[in-house]
This record gives sequence, structure tokens and C-alpha cells, in this order.
Amino acid sequence: MLNITILEDQAEQTEHLKKLLGRYGDTHPGFACTLHTYDNPILFLDEYRCDMDILFLDIQMPDILGIDVAKKIRKKDERVMIIFITMLTQYAIEGYSVGAFDYVLKPVRYEEFSAKMDRACRMLSHRSSEKTLEIRTKESTRRISVDRVTYLEVVNHDVIIHTDTANYRQWGSLKLYEDQLQEEHFARCNVSYLINLKYVQGVTGTMVQVAGEDVPISKAKRKDFLAALAQYKGGSR
Repeated sequence: MLNITILEDQAEQTEHLKKLLGRYGDTHPGFACTLHTYDNPILFLDEYRCDMDILFLDIQMPDILGIDVAKKIRKKDERVMIIFITMLTQYAIEGYSVGAFDYVLKPVRYEEFSAKMDRACRMLSHRSSEKTLEIRTKESTRRISVDRVTYLEVVNHDVIIHTDTANYRQWGSLKLYEDQLQEEHFARCNVSYLINLKYVQGVTGTMVQVAGEDVPISKAKRKDFLAALAQYKGGSR
């Protein structure tokens, strides 16, 4: 069951897209979705909960451009598939700067719409087993792929989640994350660090190099950490 949203300020365009989705469901027996519609981008942004699979986003709206909506969404959610709806290809191309999945041109024809949906559904089916973490900070809530996390560390009573592009600080315990990630390729190198073994570049003495950073290994954790690393590198997981 996919979670799909249409953000379009013109009611007739929204109804047209709803009919296209209905037709797509009629011709694809395995397809099912929960559909939400908005005509107000400000309300949509206020209510966004990082739980969308596909967002059909009008690129030209009176209050705020669809590109700017997408930029705000990307600060919260890196995974949602954004498909721009536009009358001009030049605007759609700009959408790739915010990681847009694709675009459809108005008036939207069923054949083009169906092809985009086929591709989106295939990609989403491949993603379905990919684990994510929901990060809640004072400013926002966002969803990130576990595969992008390089390591986690405890500082005072906060956990800092390091990724390949940014770091996120929030209140919590490392044990909580360790429990969430026990089926993934993570291991503790000391009581304060939980390492994604994918990003380990080497171990020298009392330090492990993770994504270009040196992290200390404790004597108590060294044996278990090196065993987990060897198992991961050996491809037995």
C-alpha cells in the first residue's frame, strides 16, 4: 500500500490526476494506495509527516513555487519520490537539483503517467527492505536511510548521528539505536560509538578510521569489534 499525495492548486488538475490513478489501479491488480490531496502548500508543509512514498507536486503555485516546497521537504525527507507537474520542461529540469524522481507535462496523458508510475513502483519495491531511521530534533523530524549513517556517538545525554552528508544531534541513548540496528552491519568499538562497518577504512592500534575520521577502540570492545568487522568484510552477512 503506497502513500501518495497530490499538491496542486487547481481543482480540475487534481481531479484529473485522481482519475489517472484510479485507471492505473484498475489496470494494475497489485497496485493499492492511500491518496491525500492538498491545494495549499503552506498547510501541506505544516502537516508533512515524512510518511509519503510519492508526491505529485505542481511546480507553479501562486503562494510558493513547487521547487521551494521541494527544498523544504528535502530538509525533512530524503526518500519521498517527487514527481513534478508542469507545463514547461525547463522548470522540470530545475527539479533535479532537489532530487526529483521525474516530471509529467500538463495536460497529463495516461500513457506518460502510467510509464512514470511503473518506474516509480519498481523502484519503491526495491526500496521496501531498506531500513530507515526517523530523527526528531527541536527543529524538525526527518527520515534517513540507515545505509547513509557512518557512525553514532554519545555526547553527554545526546546521540550524534553522523551521515555521509550531515550530522544530527538528538536526545536519547546509544542502546536504543543499537537495538534498532541489530539486524544491520553496525558494531560498537567502545561504549560511546556505534560504527557502520561499511564505512570502516582501516584499523591501526587503538583507532578505527570511519569515513575519513578516527574513532577510538577500547580494549574491552576490540576483540568483538574486529570479529564483527572480519565477518562483514568476509561477506558472510
